[in-house]
Amino acid sequence: MLKYGKAMKELAEDFKAIWKKDKSLFWWMAAQFIISVWLFLLPIINLNPNRPKVWARYSDISNGYAQSDWWYLISFSVIAIVLGIGHNLLSVKLYGKRGGDIARLFLGVSIMITIIAIRFLLSLVGEG
Repeated sequence: MLKYGKAMKELAEDFKAIWKKDKSLFWWMAAQFIISVWLFLLPIINLNPNRPKVWARYSDISNGYAQSDWWYLISFSVIAIVLGIGHNLLSVKLYGKRGGDIARLFLGVSIMITIIAIRFLLSLVGEG
């Protein structure tokens, strides 16, 4: 328990340092969080649990898209939580250990992954 408290204090100190010294990294973190919230809400808004099967994944067989259970779309929301919160926390740790440039690079890659996931999800929702 003591180790957890120490880690949280270090994380809070790193957040304060980012806020005071590196506003651009803070805005990268905010952008990642906002885009992840979009990815989190998109499948929930377009969810139709009344239908037994929905367009939920891409397949190389036949027409390209396959139908699956509606809860498959919720996996995008789980990915959004990991990308939005987890990657922001990792970037804070990277900032503390390696500096702002590597943290910005990590967030840039994370934002690209999130945008690709949103694009993929929009193509699935468009099929339904």
